[in-house]
Amino acid sequence: MKKKVLCLIGMVLLGIILFSINRKQYGYIKDINSNLPIEGVLVKDFINQKRYTVTDKDGMFSFSNCNDLLISKKEYKSDTLKKYGCKPTGKCFNGHVFYMTLLEQKKDKK
Repeated sequence: MKKKVLCLIGMVLLGIILFSINRKQYGYIKDINSNLPIEGVLVKDFINQKRYTVTDKDGMFSFSNCNDLLISKKEYKSDTLKKYGCKPTGKCFNGHVFYMTLLEQKKDKK
């Protein structure tokens, strides 16, 4: 009986670990001035740049496994989300909101 209980506890713990490892992490990207979501932001894995996603109309993006992230969009300042990848050594970005700043508009020269 004691072995069955220990086996059951072990299986539950293994299930929790596997679920947390494979779970998708998500975050949001918004404009720092308007606080509105930014659609179409390219979000790339810093190390494996073949792994990328793009934010949706709500500014949401998600990864199931990644390193630090690079974010970029035309007319916005690109940035790196260091230590916010979905890896054990960093903070998970699950639900975190990140902000992007518009590049300064070039004034027309007369």
